[in-house]
Amino acid sequence: MSNVVENWYEDKNNVDEMFNWNSELKDWEKSVIKHFPSGARILDIGCGLGREAFALSDLGFNVIGIDISKEVILQVKKLSADKGYKIPFYEYDGEHLDFSADSFDVVLIWSQTLGLIYGNERKQMFLGECKRVLKKDGLLSFSTHDYNYLKENYPNCLVDQKFYPYANAEIYWEAFEEDDLKMFADQAGMDVLVFEKGSIYKPEDGTILHCLCRK
Repeated sequence: MSNVVENWYEDKNNVDEMFNWNSELKDWEKSVIKHFPSGARILDIGCGLGREAFALSDLGFNVIGIDISKEVILQVKKLSADKGYKIPFYEYDGEHLDFSADSFDVVLIWSQTLGLIYGNERKQMFLGECKRVLKKDGLLSFSTHDYNYLKENYPNCLVDQKFYPYANAEIYWEAFEEDDLKMFADQAGMDVLVFEKGSIYKPEDGTILHCLCRK
């Protein structure tokens, strides 16, 4: 993963900002998890401070969280212990998954994390890794920023398909259109089950794109 991304998430101020995020699952996430098998073993990629991992654990899923940031993992481990969870959280390099093939029922790449893996070739390799660690008929769920929404509402934050939400910062998220996500799934050899737009939390917060695929 880019040094720009790694440096951003090693900054304690940026990590601390995550504590202010809404901890509830979003409506589209609640809809997607209805497809997950009961008690599924889930890999949460880009776990951050555990928003999804804690919520999914409460619902009876077996979750492992991974993140590229040492600072994030340090804080989420403490948060997990303070809350009484026993969720494993690991630091990883961002693109190579240190798990055996056929290890998980579900792989999640939520919070638009896929847009932080810059360049389509690297995304293809990364999604190939996600497919490798999935069991037969396993599910991959990923979300991205909605390029058309951003173009209409935040054109000053866009440079081509790069979305810069923070002023005077180098970090950006790549934004996509519907056909892009379907192309990523197809290139990974995955079957698309669900493709939709979803609200970040409220309609006025804007929309993201999300895709659920089967191995």
